[in-house]
Amino acid sequence: MKFQTKIDEAIFVSEIVPERSYMFDKDLKKGLSIIWNRGEQAQFMVDNEVIKVNKNCVIFLTEYYNIDNFVFERMNVIQFNRQFYCVEEEDELGCRGVLFFGEAHVPKIAIPNERIRQFESLWDIFTMEMEEQDDFKLEMLKNLLQHFLILCIRTYKKANYNLPTDNVSIGLIREYNYLVEKNYKKYSKVSDYAKLLHKSPKTLSNIFKKHIDKTPIQIINDRRLLEAKRLLKYTDYTIQEISDELNFKDIQAFSHFFNSRVGTPPSVFRNTIN
Repeated sequence: MKFQTKIDEAIFVSEIVPERSYMFDKDLKKGLSIIWNRGEQAQFMVDNEVIKVNKNCVIFLTEYYNIDNFVFERMNVIQFNRQFYCVEEEDELGCRGVLFFGEAHVPKIAIPNERIRQFESLWDIFTMEMEEQDDFKLEMLKNLLQHFLILCIRTYKKANYNLPTDNVSIGLIREYNYLVEKNYKKYSKVSDYAKLLHKSPKTLSNIFKKHIDKTPIQIINDRRLLEAKRLLKYTDYTIQEISDELNFKDIQAFSHFFNSRVGTPPSVFRNTIN
């Protein structure tokens, strides 16, 4: 089951068996994934490392991991993009938190027997809410996702059950991603982030080219575009105010930026989605 808004906030929640693995495989590199193994031992090939996941263990993946294949019997999957849920602050539940971008390895937790029923109950509510059709659905799903992440964080902190798969380059990409999340309203050039990371822009470009299908500047522009869409949909800011908020030099520069990526001017986009 997938839920998606008009500004591309998306979440997928479903139990998966091997015959239906296509339901999430094609989108596995497009967001953040929580994979809860409900069958016997599953196996994933992540960044050329074999990861074995026992029954009632959960792993957390991002689009920056290279996932070659996976073998499993049954698993619960939650996938969401950062449009759906992300924070700029140094919040453990956010994109830089230990469950996702904060570590160089693939985080994994084993759900204690005494907590399994708690996870199962929340999962049942999650799947039921995916079927609802009303104006409260988006906020309910975000709240349920946050609740699920809190349960995972609590379990992770108590056990700190990790898999040591170190990759300096991927870690640098995650750090870049986090810095963009924190500073996209202030900095719009790759050189700004390269300076924060003590790297050259060329070094960053080479690393991105090797590991992912986006350039450093695309990461910045995608984040600025997302915020522009959010402000157009959820606020009464004028186009000029949005341009100022995102630190464009003038409204013409902002309109050109938006129109070249969306295909319509900001004012037309606002009228279309509201």
